[in-house]
Amino acid sequence: MTLVVPKPKVASRASRPRRWWFPLSVIGLALVAMVGLSQVSRFAPDALDRGMRFTYSFICAVVALIAAVAWFFFAAGLTRGARLVGAAALAACVVLVLLAVRHVEFSGDMVPTFDFRWSPDRLAVLQAHRARQQAAPQGDVDQATPAATKAGAAAMSPFDVLEYRGAHRDGVAEGPPLARDWAAHPPKLVWRQPVGGGYASFVVVGPLAITTEQRGDHEAVVAYDVDTGRERWVHDYPAHFSETLGGDGPRATPTVHQEKLYSLGATGVLSCLELAGGRPLWSLNILERNGAANLDWGMAGSPLVYDNRVLVNPGSQKGSAAARAIIAFDAADGEPLWAAGNAKASYSSPMLVTLAGLRQVIIFDAVGLAGHDAADGRELWRTPWKSDFDINAAQPVILTDDRLLISSASGAAVIKIAQTDGKWSAGEVWKNRKLKSGYASPIVYQGHVYGIDESILACLDVASGKQIWKDRAAQYGHGQMLLRGDLLVVLAETGELALVEAMPDGFHELGRMQAIEGKTWNNPTIVGQRIFVRNHIEMAAYDLPTEP
Repeated sequence: MTLVVPKPKVASRASRPRRWWFPLSVIGLALVAMVGLSQVSRFAPDALDRGMRFTYSFICAVVALIAAVAWFFFAAGLTRGARLVGAAALAACVVLVLLAVRHVEFSGDMVPTFDFRWSPDRLAVLQAHRARQQAAPQGDVDQATPAATKAGAAAMSPFDVLEYRGAHRDGVAEGPPLARDWAAHPPKLVWRQPVGGGYASFVVVGPLAITTEQRGDHEAVVAYDVDTGRERWVHDYPAHFSETLGGDGPRATPTVHQEKLYSLGATGVLSCLELAGGRPLWSLNILERNGAANLDWGMAGSPLVYDNRVLVNPGSQKGSAAARAIIAFDAADGEPLWAAGNAKASYSSPMLVTLAGLRQVIIFDAVGLAGHDAADGRELWRTPWKSDFDINAAQPVILTDDRLLISSASGAAVIKIAQTDGKWSAGEVWKNRKLKSGYASPIVYQGHVYGIDESILACLDVASGKQIWKDRAAQYGHGQMLLRGDLLVVLAETGELALVEAMPDGFHELGRMQAIEGKTWNNPTIVGQRIFVRNHIEMAAYDLPTEP
């Protein structure tokens, strides 16, 4: 009798264990890493900013998804039919997302939001609104506009804002004291309407509130009536700056000077217009003139006008040896006067100041802070300051005649400027990571600096850099703020408007309201008691309550 030993049964490919432990382990590890990143701020607040934490969390999620998909198709032991069904389902999901999403936007912390195709198209909404507005009866206010827009002393108010963040670009808005009780006396809506894309602020002169915006394939400089929001004049030209992270449209706020308006578009188009009606006087492209490439997020420095010249900071990035950091043009005809420096530009605006007894232009560029002689642009001094992706966007703050404060996502520092026997120097008084102003420019009041540290309002002692308070209830995202008296008027990244006391004894929010909808990076503008706010979707004017 022959003993037959049965051969072990070999499992078919379709019946092998699915090795579920692999995708589950990968997903589990990704979740652990994401939770750990979310808790970094509790144990090491200076290790990573919010944007980088979200970015790393997103990378973890993507890696886990790719690993799971690869396992499904190549290591799960599924039949060909099952894999084909999975591939079809995955392809269908991708197609549906592409069909459903018109545009993806990102907050300052890199959190995505989606503009879906079934929502109203923003350009169509703007065009329809403009058509209705132009068809409506103009009324008495419109009939008076031509005379009123002749920019002169009679048309202006003492609190008009003629350049970015006010006369000294320091965010201090002079005017009547604001009421502190918004519950009893809330801000009153004057008008609210759609606007083109971009992150410029308003300048306000007499009856005109002027900003720059993206309208389709054109950049537009637009003047609106301060009381009605009606469009008074518009000057547009072919230009379209677009990038995924920041969004479309011009970034720089225009500047008004001696009955003229100077605007800089995101692609480098510098225009000089008549203030009264927007008639173009001259135009040029500062990047082409400078032989330099654009920045990743576009030209953002507002033109600085002084001594019959207009100064801009195109930077020398990816340019020839002749490319310069700053250029001064004749304000009357746009002819170049001089050019100086060789640093890459960033997203802060030039400022005219007096330090150590000399009038100079300071520039917070991509590699540091520099002072240039206001007369000829000669670089006097420089102190290095490096930030991730070369983003130095917040305005420096002048503290005394020889000290100033700078801040970025890398931290903050006070710099002391000195001149001895004609030699200039710049050194750090203190430096720390207690105030990381990625986008929002800090404000100094009575020996304390108030700024948005990542997304939370914080207060530091200017002399020492010591953090006085940082309250997690003061969540304003990457918003912007102005100072009126001892009150901070904060325009949050969510479009909320808040009133906060500038006090070192703690965070005291006196009121908050939803002013506009959508991601808001634009600086507000306050003229008297009226505040003008906008983002890349809509704009509005409110009357703030004032003290009797």
